[in-house]
Amino acid sequence: MAEGLAYTFYTYSEAALPLEERWKPTGLRDIFFVDLEEARRTVLAMREDFAADPDMEWTSTKIEKVVTVPISHSNILLLLNSGPGAFVADYEILETIA
Repeated sequence: MAEGLAYTFYTYSEAALPLEERWKPTGLRDIFFVDLEEARRTVLAMREDFAADPDMEWTSTKIEKVVTVPISHSNILLLLNSGPGAFVADYEILETIA
């Protein structure tokens, strides 16, 4: 395993979600992306789906940049035992789509 590498990913979350709740498992899959544009396209497509269904209400959604801690044996163990929040070295809200 190559050690010491950190990675940048993009993701999204409900804008009203408190930061302390941010990294708890949600059951959603495929919410991390390699580039910002892919994350933005996904959120905009979801907003269109919500708009097409009168029974659903869209809530503002943040697009976020996430940088991992460097890859190491101990950090992988931390991820497995403590969840994704323990694996985040840097987190930034890039935009909010209302």
